[in-house]
Amino acid sequence: MLEILTPMNKIERVSRKIDASTFVAVPGIWGQVEAAGSLKNVIVNVPSLMSKLVISSASSNVYESHDVSVGRITTAESIGIRVKVDTAAYTGTPTQGRLLAVSDKGVELGKLFDIVEKPNAEAGTYEMVARCEEIDATTGYMIYRTISPTVAAI
Repeated sequence: MLEILTPMNKIERVSRKIDASTFVAVPGIWGQVEAAGSLKNVIVNVPSLMSKLVISSASSNVYESHDVSVGRITTAESIGIRVKVDTAAYTGTPTQGRLLAVSDKGVELGKLFDIVEKPNAEAGTYEMVARCEEIDATTGYMIYRTISPTVAAI
């Protein structure tokens, strides 16, 4: 589930080229921008690529997949956007105020996580893309705000 809480203009919504046969991200999951500007699913052990929030769907639904059928998908690309997501878009239990990174590990690919909350996270470099504003572990919702990406090493 993805709900964007901040009004967005067209400049903040970018249509990026994808390979429709391999791209499987859903709204709320993050993808990585390749050097040529196209978007791909997060790849294991490549945290150096820029991450972008996917806001449209790559489903088989005719309405949702219209852009995907022509090889494009929409991403949110602005700092300060407030977003509400459920556990399909993040892993663990982030703490309010902490920075969030995009996971490049296993079944958590493309999900946000709190590197402080996950002490077992592998050492490496992570791109911090959001700050947790609110977390409700009971209902499984988190509200975060996108930030200017920074790199953190653990």
